[in-house]
Amino acid sequence: MFGNRNNNMNNFDLNDLHGFGLIASAGGLSPASRRFGVPKATLSRALHRLENAAGAPLFDRIGRGLRMTPLGESLLPAAEEALSLLSTAEEAVRLGQGEPSGRLRIASSALSGQKLLAPVLARLTERYPAVQASLRVTSSGPDPVTEDLDVVIRVGRPNEPYLVARKIAASPLALYTFRTRGAEVDLSDPSAVEGLGRIDIAIDEFPHEWRMTGSKGEVVYLTSEPLMTVSEPTVALGILSAGSGVALLPMLYAEPLARAGALVRALPDFIGPQMELFAALPPKRSNVPAVRAFLDLLVSHVMEIKDVASAYDFTTERISMASRTARAT
Repeated sequence: MFGNRNNNMNNFDLNDLHGFGLIASAGGLSPASRRFGVPKATLSRALHRLENAAGAPLFDRIGRGLRMTPLGESLLPAAEEALSLLSTAEEAVRLGQGEPSGRLRIASSALSGQKLLAPVLARLTERYPAVQASLRVTSSGPDPVTEDLDVVIRVGRPNEPYLVARKIAASPLALYTFRTRGAEVDLSDPSAVEGLGRIDIAIDEFPHEWRMTGSKGEVVYLTSEPLMTVSEPTVALGILSAGSGVALLPMLYAEPLARAGALVRALPDFIGPQMELFAALPPKRSNVPAVRAFLDLLVSHVMEIKDVASAYDFTTERISMASRTARAT
């Protein structure tokens, strides 16, 4: 299409086209670097090579941002098609290999990445050194198809009908505060617990008004104005560790910290609603050896850590009788 402009068109590289697509998607070099975890210098070099091959700019430089030129707009569909073919070919190669290998691109929240995925990825790469794993930390739950990811760990079942969803864990939410608070206030008293100051986690899947159900079916509501609001559970953990507030957190992540003495349960006879954790995958990606090995290790790891709270079962298939009774009442 651009062959008359420059003889270097033969030098078009799929990796450079990939970089061009990332820049176009994010709207600039720096946003693309932050969003996709690719060094800005790598993206800049890819764009420079493509523009040399095309013989004209693909973006206009406007202040600190970029605006696609007509030439860039005409190249984008071809770049997307080439990337689709590359992804298909890469998947075919990976499917043909029995041993897990190649790139494994994962996205998750900071909390899931730190508390759940980090040990799984360490075990995966030790067992399968040919796997090149990367983890993008994000709070947005990106679409693995449009973002070219193998697995996205999300809270709640994905709404996109074209994605494959696999439930990884089911965990009740419970109240936690700093370990010394137990000596200062009665943590079995709802009013005293609410007086510590609610730390609201501004994620759709986390309730903003706390409905807690007791072991005998009694219900307590904590609805006071939050002490503060955060958009990431790891920040809430940091605030608790600094000695302030009370937060509603997944027992899957918080109970090991309580067992270690860093946190303490508030209203220990009550639990909140249940959180479900899913792995969202593009179609057919679950058959890729590296993806399959990762998911198997992830589910196995969840099975290992479920015993930190013996009254609850965090596995993908079962919920404990205690939790069922509380919810049914």
